[in-house]
Amino acid sequence: MTLLQLVTDRYTRTARFLPAVLVVAPVFVLTVTAIPVAVGIASKVSAVAAFCLPVLVSQAVRDRGLRVEPGLFRAWGGRPSELLLRWRDAPAPAVVARRHRLVLTHLGIDLPDAAGEHADPVEADALYAVATAALRERTRDRARFPLVFEEVVAYGLRRNGYACRVPGMIVCGLAILVTLALAYWAIVPLGWKQQTGLILFDLVCAATWQWWFTQGSIRRAAEKYAEQLFVSLETLGNAAAVPSSDEP
Repeated sequence: MTLLQLVTDRYTRTARFLPAVLVVAPVFVLTVTAIPVAVGIASKVSAVAAFCLPVLVSQAVRDRGLRVEPGLFRAWGGRPSELLLRWRDAPAPAVVARRHRLVLTHLGIDLPDAAGEHADPVEADALYAVATAALRERTRDRARFPLVFEEVVAYGLRRNGYACRVPGMIVCGLAILVTLALAYWAIVPLGWKQQTGLILFDLVCAATWQWWFTQGSIRRAAEKYAEQLFVSLETLGNAAAVPSSDEP
């Protein structure tokens, strides 16, 4: 991952770097507001930080997201894209049957019928994993499958944001405590408007972590991506691959 990729790649900017920005935003706002000299210091180190920090931070956020992902899939009973190929608990077997036919047509993978899945669900799930992995590789062309890309960006943002939720809320809490301490001991001449604005900003950030980055929101995003992934089977044909993202 290079700085150029970070700047030009929308997935990296949105799904990896934005959660990191949300984590450090309370500290940055407090520092710039309460300690004006920090602005001058920041200007001296910004050139180095601009080349190093974005790349390191985006990778750290990605790694945290990948670590929480297996636990989420276990809690949901499997990867959402693979669940759409299962016969068991399928709300519409006819839809599953059409997906299986399209997988055979476009990917050349013969998936088990309902009886075969019932006889050996572990083997069936392994075949579903192979099929969805193949489908992801065939739909990486962002120009040809823009809706698939939109959904994977939304999923990546929710997943990585959820992975950073605890550090983000801790930072918000510490920023509030530091703001109150600076005002109480008059370490920095903060007026009541500045105090109120800083605390409100931190509370809004904390609320964002609490209510926007949840397991439920990740699952909804993952399911929307999985649905769009299989819709692409209707017009798949041949598609060129592009560098990978972190699909569910």
